[in-house]
Amino acid sequence: MAVPVRAELFVEVTTFARRAMLCWQRAQDARRNELRAAARALPAAGELLAIPRQRLDNAAAALPRALKANTHAHFRRFAGSSARLTLRVLRGQVAQARQRLTVSGERMTHSARSLLRNRRDRYAGLEIRLKASRLSNAQAQRQNIARAHERTLRLAERARRALLTALQRHQARISHSGQLLTALSYRSVLTRGFALVRDEHGQAVHAAAAIGPGARLNLEFADGRVGATADTDQPAATAAKPTAGESKPAAPKRVVKPVDQGTLF
Repeated sequence: MAVPVRAELFVEVTTFARRAMLCWQRAQDARRNELRAAARALPAAGELLAIPRQRLDNAAAALPRALKANTHAHFRRFAGSSARLTLRVLRGQVAQARQRLTVSGERMTHSARSLLRNRRDRYAGLEIRLKASRLSNAQAQRQNIARAHERTLRLAERARRALLTALQRHQARISHSGQLLTALSYRSVLTRGFALVRDEHGQAVHAAAAIGPGARLNLEFADGRVGATADTDQPAATAAKPTAGESKPAAPKRVVKPVDQGTLF
């Protein structure tokens, strides 16, 4: 049963294909016939160019007549213009032009004089304003200079007072430092009856053990210096050392009386 159905479908498809091809061919034949009919209806190339050729021939035929008419019209205009250009007319035109030139010159002269007068008045006003401005500016500058001078004098006076105050302060500090240096100097000790011992090299001697027999010494007092020679004798024997069982006696306390050095302030 399947084989006959397929055969029928194949036959039907083949029939549709043949019919479609026939339709396409008929449509192509119809279009080809229409194109041929349209080509027969079109005019020939000579017929298409006939009307423009006719117009060109007409224009070529009318050109000499138009040139003659144009030349005749220009000749008439030239004749009319030459008839108007007589010697009297030219003299009148020259006189009219000379009159216009004279009037224009007078107007220009009057305008120039008016312009110069206006400029002169303007410059005069500017000169007056410039002089007034210069005077006011000079007065203002004098006032500024006077104020600056007064300010300079005030500043100079303040600077002088400040300098004097600074000098007084420095002088007071120097005096105070001098008094403090004098109080802390060893010379104030020398004035109380002490002496400064120096060796032959100028070095201060702080202990008797540092002085050898026959050493040259320099003793400085409050009122001057004196040379001396160390004694050759040995110093006194020291106290005997305590034995191990004995206790070292207590050294007596030394009472130092304070020295009145006065006040530095």
